[in-house]
Amino acid sequence: MENAAEKGGRVLIVEGHPKYFVSHRLPWARAAREAGYEIHVTALKTGDGDLVREKGFRYHDLAGQDRGKNPGAELRFLHRLYRLLRALEPDLVHFITLRSVLYGALPARLAGVAAVLNSVTGLGFLFTDEAWSVRILRWAVVRFLSYVLRRSDQVTTFQNPDDAELFVSRSVVPEEKTVVTPGSGVDPERFVYAGKPARENGQLPIVMLPTRLLWEKGVEEFVEAARKLQTNGVQARFAMVGDTDPENPGAVPKAQIEAWEDDGSVEWWGRQAPDEMPDILRKASVVCLPSYREGVPKVLIEAASCGRPIVTTDVPGCREIVNHEDTGFLVNPRDAEGLARRIQDLLEDPDLRREMGRNGRSRVENNFTAAQVAETIVECYDRLLAQNP
Repeated sequence: MENAAEKGGRVLIVEGHPKYFVSHRLPWARAAREAGYEIHVTALKTGDGDLVREKGFRYHDLAGQDRGKNPGAELRFLHRLYRLLRALEPDLVHFITLRSVLYGALPARLAGVAAVLNSVTGLGFLFTDEAWSVRILRWAVVRFLSYVLRRSDQVTTFQNPDDAELFVSRSVVPEEKTVVTPGSGVDPERFVYAGKPARENGQLPIVMLPTRLLWEKGVEEFVEAARKLQTNGVQARFAMVGDTDPENPGAVPKAQIEAWEDDGSVEWWGRQAPDEMPDILRKASVVCLPSYREGVPKVLIEAASCGRPIVTTDVPGCREIVNHEDTGFLVNPRDAEGLARRIQDLLEDPDLRREMGRNGRSRVENNFTAAQVAETIVECYDRLLAQNP
């Protein structure tokens, strides 16, 4: 293993997109490097590799511009991944996101990689959509994963116990090969606590939905709740912070978002850079995410760290960060009326907002720091390489 670190080993991290490595995984990679691991990074999607290099990590451009729904293009990508694995000869490959696991399983096996860590950060539309086409695809994915994830040289991490239990109960992965982490974690010193929203005196309170604009994130329910509250005379601004994702089958069309903004239902602030998110979240009086299912949404951990009360759904992932009536409110998924009612409860009670915000900050400090998650990931690296010396 030429030029690899003396301690640890050579690790290739395969992320969905370079920007998510920078926004979500840097603490993991830095902790591993400090522990003696040599870290390399690649991603399924092209572009923005310099974002990784600027943070001091070696990035390998892998995804071509020809990626898409073309089977030939997908096969070419798999071949490039296989060639990278053969050339780099990593001691361990860390696949992050379910899609990375699916794409990387066979190339890693064919390349003879000794150890694999799979991080399932969420299950997405594949496990929330009940259309027949999606159900068939889900069946095929579960069958494939049950074949590739049961090897002794692999460990799979999940961000909430519900996802782990789903995979174990379907015999996809052995229970002893699962690890649950508290989401991706957050740096409390960066997302600092602020008792009051950062806005000018006299401005209306802001109810914020900070997420990728996908139907499964509950975007439609948020807009419907905003309309109900406006009709009832509630004085507030409703802001969506995030962009749509045309490559995702569940993306809200840009034209629909613009139509909502034009009719005054919501404001659309677009995607904000990761460095701007602490200031953005501190502008909110209430943070909302009526998602149908999550891993553990990082933005809710960030919001709680900033002392913001949260209204979210009682589903896997979201209920990990929110204790009902303590750090925020949990409502049923797809229930715009219940969502509106809880948002109004918070808008009408500043003392309750402050109390829930303080409780949320305390919960993050005790359970959801990036340092805690990074420690768990490095322990998984150590465990895998110890059994595959």
